[in-house]
Amino acid sequence: MNNYDLDYRIACTEVLEILKHMPKKQVEKIPRNVIVSMERAKRYDYRFKFDKSKSVNNQNISKTAKKILSEFYRDYWADSVVKKMILAKEKFDQRNNSNGEDETVA
Repeated sequence: MNNYDLDYRIACTEVLEILKHMPKKQVEKIPRNVIVSMERAKRYDYRFKFDKSKSVNNQNISKTAKKILSEFYRDYWADSVVKKMILAKEKFDQRNNSNGEDETVA
């Protein structure tokens, strides 16, 4: 048995199912060890059905699965310009969040 929390295990199941419906060239950009790790973590007794009538963005998936997919986009699918923009926004958001936390503590 693995030590992953339930939310992560469900998210892995959802993401792996979504990847089955994506172009092979996109999926191949994800390192194999990442996919293998998710396969080991997934919840085998949870069934997620991909709705072919909806886009990936409109699937009924967990917040954790959305976060994993957004990280895949940032790390493996986005071109270098978009990736720089995403990283800059994440850095900006992180700085703002840490500043806000400092103000509430003081």
